[in-house]
Amino acid sequence: MKDIQDDEKTTEQLEAEITKLKEQIAKLEAAKTPPDRKNDPEYFNERLEEEVARSTRYKYEISVLYIELDNLDVYSKKYGNDPTQEIVGMYATILRDAVRNTDIYCNLEPGKTAVMLSYTNAEGAVKVAEKIRQTVDRAFSLNSMSTKIKLTATIGVASYPKDAVSYDHLVRVVTEAFSRGKDKGGNLSSLAVATDAGGGKKRSEDKSLQNDTFLQALNDEVLRSSRYGQKFTLMILSVSNLENKILGLDGEARGIIMRAIYKLLNVTMRTVDRNYLYTDSKFAIVLPGTDGDGAQAAAHKLIQSLTNYPIIRNNGVDVNIFANVGIACFPDDEVSKDGLIRRAETALSQSIIKGNNQFMLASSKLELAGKNINEWITNLKQGGPATVYNLLASLDLTEHYSRSHSHTVAKYSVAMAQAVGLPGASVKQMRVMALMHDIGKICVPTSVITKPGALNAQEWEQMSKHPEYGTEILEQFPEFATCAQVVLAHHERWDGKGYPHRIGGDQIPLESQIIAVTEAYDDMVTVRPYRKHLSVQEALEEIKRNAGTQFDPSVVKVFLRVVDKLDKVTAP
Repeated sequence: MKDIQDDEKTTEQLEAEITKLKEQIAKLEAAKTPPDRKNDPEYFNERLEEEVARSTRYKYEISVLYIELDNLDVYSKKYGNDPTQEIVGMYATILRDAVRNTDIYCNLEPGKTAVMLSYTNAEGAVKVAEKIRQTVDRAFSLNSMSTKIKLTATIGVASYPKDAVSYDHLVRVVTEAFSRGKDKGGNLSSLAVATDAGGGKKRSEDKSLQNDTFLQALNDEVLRSSRYGQKFTLMILSVSNLENKILGLDGEARGIIMRAIYKLLNVTMRTVDRNYLYTDSKFAIVLPGTDGDGAQAAAHKLIQSLTNYPIIRNNGVDVNIFANVGIACFPDDEVSKDGLIRRAETALSQSIIKGNNQFMLASSKLELAGKNINEWITNLKQGGPATVYNLLASLDLTEHYSRSHSHTVAKYSVAMAQAVGLPGASVKQMRVMALMHDIGKICVPTSVITKPGALNAQEWEQMSKHPEYGTEILEQFPEFATCAQVVLAHHERWDGKGYPHRIGGDQIPLESQIIAVTEAYDDMVTVRPYRKHLSVQEALEEIKRNAGTQFDPSVVKVFLRVVDKLDKVTAP
């Protein structure tokens, strides 16, 4: 009897040990398995931003889908949580089957998803979107019939670099495409260029209004002009007051305006020139055999023809439009299709900064000085946030930076924000704050900004106001309002001897202290035509010497670690 009890006890012990081992193995496996990031929008945005940067470097296309199950909120209110979760589960299965293993998707909230499709152009993205939309429609058709609640999918589709010029722009255009789809009743795939696939009604305008046709025509013109040694010009014309929706027109009215402008452009241009819809508020115009001088004359003529009379009556009021034009010339400005588009886009943004009904050559430099703060705010608000971003490139050119100072400062600042443990949302804000840190210099005379020697008292007073100017500008934009106080303090010193308010120590926001160090470092190592630059080692020694006076010592310690790691990563 005793032997049997001993055997039983031994068996129980073995089972307990086996159970314990299984638990330990499960913990080890869990440690090896990466966390599920399918419900983490921050992770998705980080990956998308990285993919945009990578696709720019290696010249491939990516696409984004923004998807929502139509009427899910109505269904949830009527039938409760459990049936709704069943619907959401079926929808998740449809998504998993529709995308590749290499694609990344994120559940933003129940029934609302963002999908990133790497190495996928607009045509491929539309096929994926339509596959998802049609599958959702079929899967829930019986349910929709029995409940009288139509469960369908609306999908916004956008591609980079076809539809957008940056990560932020890509996010904006895909959400705008989605919103257009919802405005039209849902259950369709809505493209960023405002042409619908699948459930939406296709446009009946001239085929030259299709964006794909423009890209092919531009590529053909590049090849033809290269072969025969000829010049041509690309113009991008923006209907500026449609771009910012300040007229408050609905989709139908906006469409009427764009069609009217399209016809007017065709009448005004030469027969050899070709006009294409570029976005829902811009036209791309190809002028064969035309150089910069001819393009400027054509831009002036087009702007006059568009702004001389009302296009439409809105609520009984005549609507006049504002037009701005960016001009890029082949081969003087660029020799590639994508390069010409980028240069024309930048020139367009600079023309908007100049004011309404202006044009700008890609080869021209924007004169930043000569306007007061109120004029700048008025012009920038007309152009919107995208114009503020494009102004940064003009600032770098004005200061004769050999590369993008604002983006370099942002790169180091983001790495530091991550190193000190700021949360993901704050890291993203850090990037925008660093990009915008010198935006106030647009109100400082160019002669002061580029002066090679020491500034006199009057010049120093002008220069020292740029943080205040920047703050006043950024406070006008909801997108940048959180940056304002950080920009205001980025020239304050740890010892309280900075400007504009001579605060010191922990009174200075941490983000401002980070920008202060990264900006000083980039200033010292950057080659300028009017002064000698320092080597990396000399700049780092200077940063160390000023720890405790100009800079927060703890921030300097983090910077020294970060710059070492980044230099190793970016070294050739």
